Amino acid sequence: MSFNLYLVFLWAFLLTVATEGTAILIILRRKEYVYYSILCNMLTNPALNLLMLISVRLFGINAYYPILAVLEPAVVFVEAAVYNYICGFGMQKSLLLSAFLNALSLTCGILLDVGFRRYF
Repeated sequence: MSFNLYLVFLWAFLLTVATEGTAILIILRRKEYVYYSILCNMLTNPALNLLMLISVRLFGINAYYPILAVLEPAVVFVEAAVYNYICGFGMQKSLLLSAFLNALSLTCGILLDVGFRRYF
């Protein structure tokens, strides 16, 4: 892997942590939930990005969004299970929280990617 790829992975992780951490702090108003969000993302974000990289290399760039559509729900369920276990929210609340946070960070990532591609 090239150094630039590490930077892309780091950027994706930091963007996700910043977006989801800010959102969870606004929604739940407790700092420890930001920490739990970071833990969830340390578990899922690198794995998702590595699987996406492998998938795109195997199937081509046109497979990016279909593969993402398959993998992202898995991330939501894994993170919901973590929130349920650590925070004791119950599975329904954990699923709603995880789905919202992941939709928010995914949307931010797509918007930034589209914006960067316009200028580069």
